[in-house]
Amino acid sequence: MHRPRTTALLAALGALATATALAAGPAAASERPTVATAVTGTVDASLGLNLHSASPTGAVIGAMPYGTRAHITCWTPGPQVTGPYGATTVWDAVDEYTTPSGENYVFTPGPRVYASDAWIDTGGDTSRMVPRC
Repeated sequence: MHRPRTTALLAALGALATATALAAGPAAASERPTVATAVTGTVDASLGLNLHSASPTGAVIGAMPYGTRAHITCWTPGPQVTGPYGATTVWDAVDEYTTPSGENYVFTPGPRVYASDAWIDTGGDTSRMVPRC
């Protein structure tokens, strides 16, 4: 009689362990960072932040003023830049931005426009928030 109860108890504990492991699987997966299709960041460069055409080393085509809200769709590696958030080789692809005075600039389809992530506050690691371009 004693043996069947032990076997039943071990079987029940095994089933509980399996159910716990299965329940932990999806929860653990949901803790991974989710990559968004876009994120918005604020320019923290007091003299403005240069925008480069087609690549991080492309021609400078303009600058976003301090406090501008930039819409970032993806990122790419480029030259290392040091800013208030440290040194980084992450360059953000900006598809539009709004200045503090409310002017909105939208880049039409064509070459991407890049700005250094070292000077844009997105509230986290941009390279983990949006996909690589």
